[in-house]
Amino acid sequence: MDIAATPEQVWDVLSDFDSYGQWSNFSRVSGTATKGTRLSIRMPGMSFRPFVTAAVPNQELEWSATIASERFFVGRHTFTLIPNEDGTTRLNNVETFSGVSVRPFRRLFTSKEDDGYASFNRALKQRVETRPASA
Repeated sequence: MDIAATPEQVWDVLSDFDSYGQWSNFSRVSGTATKGTRLSIRMPGMSFRPFVTAAVPNQELEWSATIASERFFVGRHTFTLIPNEDGTTRLNNVETFSGVSVRPFRRLFTSKEDDGYASFNRALKQRVETRPASA
């Protein structure tokens, strides 16, 4: 998804977890966008406590949650901000799963969550594009 804003402007909203409740109906996040910190995330029907595994301002934010061990199950969520030549930003929002138990756990993540991520992307885009330039 392309957002009519700079990566810095997108990062300001994406990394401000406390403000998610003002614009996102899909998820609530508590914590800070700092590598190594633990987050508390609530989404419809689930909550979890991943660790921030990457936080490169204006470029990438990633968190990861492990069940039992990395060999058993890892869910990783990555946001990548890519500057476009026209001054806009390409947002990539990707979730990946690995481990021996991915198949059984994948059933927990239905198209409802996929729709939720699409809704989150649209809400993020709207929030960034309608913020005053000085915000």
